[in-house]
Amino acid sequence: MAGRSPARTGTTLRQHIGGRLRVLRELADLRNEDLASALGVSPATVSRIEAGDRLVKRREIDIWFRVTSAPPTACEELTTLLDAGANQITPWQSRVQHGADLAQVETGELEASAATIIIYDHAVVPGLLQVRNYARRVFEMVGVDTQNIAGNVEDRMRRQSILLDQSRRFDMLVTEAALRWRPGSVELQLEQLRHVRAVMALPNIQIGFLPLRGQARVIYPEGFQIYADRADDADTLVVVELITDEVTISDPGSVALYQQEFDRLHASALHGNQAQALLDHIAVDLSAEQTGSSSRGTD
Repeated sequence: MAGRSPARTGTTLRQHIGGRLRVLRELADLRNEDLASALGVSPATVSRIEAGDRLVKRREIDIWFRVTSAPPTACEELTTLLDAGANQITPWQSRVQHGADLAQVETGELEASAATIIIYDHAVVPGLLQVRNYARRVFEMVGVDTQNIAGNVEDRMRRQSILLDQSRRFDMLVTEAALRWRPGSVELQLEQLRHVRAVMALPNIQIGFLPLRGQARVIYPEGFQIYADRADDADTLVVVELITDEVTISDPGSVALYQQEFDRLHASALHGNQAQALLDHIAVDLSAEQTGSSSRGTD
C-alpha cells in the first residue's frame, strides 16, 4: 500500500467477522439474496461483507442476527468483534517474515477496488510513483529478504499500470523532504524526479508538494492512503503506516477525519507550475551536489 510497506499477511479481523456471518447464514439455510433483501442491499454487498471487504454496520448485524436466529453467545461475540473490526492493526514484523510479494498482490487488489485513491507520504516517494531502482533501494532498506526483492520490484512496477486507467482518480501529496530523500545516487534521484514530472501530466492524476520553505500552515502527520468509491459498496478504507504497525481504518468518523486532514494538507501544497518549479529547484540542487562531489574527487 505505500512506498515502504513490506507485506500484508494473514486473515484480518474483518474477514473473520465476515466468515462467521457467512456461517450463520448457511446454518439458517439462507441464500445471499435472502440476506440482501432483509438488509436492503444487493447480493454483491452481502458477498463483500462475508469476504471482509466491507465491514457490516451495526444496524445490519442486528438484522443478520434476527433473520438467521443466531444464538445469543454468537451475537455477543460478533458485536464485540465488530467494535474492534473498524480498526485493523497488523505488525510490520509479521509482514517482513512472510516477504513482500503477497503485499504487492493484496495492495494491487485494494487499488483495483477503488475508483479514487488518495495518497500522502512525508518520507519517501509513493510506491505508485517509484522508478525501478528507487523501489529496489526502498525494499532493501525495509528488510525484505534479498531473494524476494527482484520479484517484488517487478510486482510494484506492474501495479503502476493502474495509473493509466482514466476511470480512476489519483490525488497525491508528497513532502519536499521526501522528494529530496536520496536512497541512491544523484543520477537515480534525478531519474525519479523526471518520472514524477511525467506522471503529473496524466489527466486523471493530481500531485502536489508540501514545501520546506515558508511559514508552515499545517503539521505533517504520518503517511496514509485513502481508498474510496470502491466496487460493490465496499467500505472506504484508510491505511496508516506507523513504525511498528500498519493500521487499516474503516470507521466512517475516523475516515472523515483523515479526509479532512488531507484537505488541509492539500490547501498548503504547491500544484501546477509551482510544483514543477520546485522539482526544477531540487534537480538544480542535486546537480550542484553532483558537481561538487566530482570537483572534490579531482582535488
